[in-house]
Amino acid sequence: RTCSVADALADEIAALPLEYLETANDYVWPEHSLEETPKLGTALSSSTRIGFNLTDNFTTCNPHDVGLKGSRLRRSHHSSENLGSICVQEEQKLEQVVDSFSEISDEFSEEEDDSFLEAAIEEHGNDRGRSRTKYVRIVSKQMVGIYVSVWVRKRLRKHVNNLKVSPVGVGLMGYMGNKGSVSVSMTLFQSRLCFVCSHLTSGHKDGAEQRRNADVYEIIRRTRFSSVIDTDQSQTIPSHDQIFWFGDLNYRLSMSDTKVRKLVALKRWDELLNNDQLHNELHSGHIFNGWNEGVIDFPPTYKYEMNSSRYVGENPKEGEKKRSPAWCDRILWYGKGIKQLCYQRAEIRLSDHRPVSSMFLLEVEVLDHRKLQRALNVSTTAVHPEIFFDENEDLEL
Repeated sequence: RTCSVADALADEIAALPLEYLETANDYVWPEHSLEETPKLGTALSSSTRIGFNLTDNFTTCNPHDVGLKGSRLRRSHHSSENLGSICVQEEQKLEQVVDSFSEISDEFSEEEDDSFLEAAIEEHGNDRGRSRTKYVRIVSKQMVGIYVSVWVRKRLRKHVNNLKVSPVGVGLMGYMGNKGSVSVSMTLFQSRLCFVCSHLTSGHKDGAEQRRNADVYEIIRRTRFSSVIDTDQSQTIPSHDQIFWFGDLNYRLSMSDTKVRKLVALKRWDELLNNDQLHNELHSGHIFNGWNEGVIDFPPTYKYEMNSSRYVGENPKEGEKKRSPAWCDRILWYGKGIKQLCYQRAEIRLSDHRPVSSMFLLEVEVLDHRKLQRALNVSTTAVHPEIFFDENEDLEL
């Protein structure tokens, strides 16, 4: 299975999708204001359970290390050797980690459970101070091998409302959940956000990309988020202001296996991307028309030997299916006010895929209640004009 990690909102929201988990139980928070949700923190997070810090165990992007150069992003990549060794050591605890994503426990207080600490780095001249920020999980959902989880800073949870989840299966017989998506809809302040975690049809034969395109159209067509205000008018994925689509999209490279491996060894990413199915479908407008993806300057994420840095097929084995390297794991976005800070992969060897992550800055719409009140007062005055007259004079209409 694939583990795709997306830090969807750089400074405000952490969205952590995992796509190889199959044993966790579903848990979705009630669909109303989080301020009204009793005992918000009741489920343990994986970081709380096994006691490691987010910054120490995920390859994260530091906004201070990112600059813009033309239309391409310049990144400073950080070593993930420590991350890899930790993950290997924790491999035997994987089942415990999976269970902790959805397990409900009453043994801990809100300060201790369903939350994790992020070590944020702040620059003050030449000094770098460390501040710790608490996050809480607001929603999680699993469908077979697709799992999505959304986390927010504690101070923002009261501004998150209208949480909705919509799973769509497009696998066997067109409806089974072995392929498909789990989508989360929410409002942050007055902006409508949507997160879509998907696992599309696999295969590298000619024309397989058309089946993946069909999966995307079917997911968009069938994903519906019921509306509290208007039960006859449910929200769709395109009706949101900002959308993030990520997961194992399974698009491959339309090249011979020999040439793919040669170009990967030479790190000629641009030449490989010219033959990347998703890259070409995006630019042709056949699918994800108007969507964006960051610059890919890292090796293909699929397919690796388990617990190894070798691609499958480097040492051919009898009876083994041929699987050419490809960028199967992707993060796309759509909407205004979104700026991607970085796009990279992590060297976690627990799967035959390498997870990808991204960090974004997002502009959201915030309602100023004082300005609204002044506007309402002006409107009231216009509708019901006050009539001033002298007490000694008759009122004339």
